[in-house]
Formats: sequence, C-alpha cells, structure tokens
Amino acid sequence: MNINPTSGRPLYEQLMFGIKQDILLGILQPGDKLPSVREMAQQQLVNPNTVAKAYKALEGQGVIDTVLGRGTFVAEDSSDFGPDRQQMNQFKRQLNDLLTEGMYIGLSRQEIADLMNEWYGGTHEANRK
Repeated sequence: MNINPTSGRPLYEQLMFGIKQDILLGILQPGDKLPSVREMAQQQLVNPNTVAKAYKALEGQGVIDTVLGRGTFVAEDSSDFGPDRQQMNQFKRQLNDLLTEGMYIGLSRQEIADLMNEWYGGTHEANRK
C-alpha cells in the first residue's frame, strides 16, 4: 500500500483505497486481522487519527468489522460489497475526472479502453484468482 502525502488526495481516502484494493487483489482475505490503528499509522507514517477515520469509514461501508478488545478484521462478506448510492456517485465523479484528464492529455477512447482492459484483465485479475 502506497500513501503519497503530496498527491492532493486525502490520506484517509488513500488508505481506504489501499485496503479495498488489497481485498480485491486477494492480498487481504475475509477474516484477516488488520493492524491496529497505531500500528497502521506507524507503517504508513500517518497520524493515528487518519487511520481511525479510514477504518471508521470502511466499517460504515461494511468492508471491515471492529470487535472491541480483539481488533479490526476484513468483513466476511467484504468481497461482495457493492456500492451504495453515495459511493456510486463519488465513483462516477472520480471516473469523470480521470476520463477528462486522460482525454485532455491526448488519450483516445481506444487507449483509455485498452488501459481499462489491461488493468482488469492483467495482473489485477490474475491476483484475484
């Protein structure tokens, strides 16, 4: 997981994305224990409040579960989580921004489609199996 403090994207969102990506890639499995807030903050060199915010948001989305006194775990049904309306709208805005930027820098529709197919059919798909 790579957290980039200069990316302009909030650190807690980067952390959320990294955890979701690790679940999709099969790096994290349902039931796996996540590092404590303090441990994750030390690993990622971020403030513990940033990790707590990310964990709280992921828990609200049903991606992770926190069990008092035991820790935070990947939810058993985390691989089946689907977008709610708010998540879908956020995704559409982000995708629109990326597509606009891609076309602005000169990518054709086909090149964008090829990049999507490369991501979906390439190493990401292989890691899911």
